[in-house]
Amino acid sequence: MREFLSDQGVPFVDRNIRRSKDARAELAERTNELVVPQLFWGDRHVVGFDPEALTELVRDYRDRG
Repeated sequence: MREFLSDQGVPFVDRNIRRSKDARAELAERTNELVVPQLFWGDRHVVGFDPEALTELVRDYRDRG
């Protein structure tokens, strides 16, 4: 997911749940799971590397830009 977003020129904040207790707690609170990768953008949520969903998000991101 990181590589895909970087290749598309989309900025993101990378939160590592292994290194940050706060990031781990935030993810557990939002999803009740510690599955990675996950992407949150507005009211959208993508779990795992889903090229179709990510392509749609990139398109929407650029349209709003």
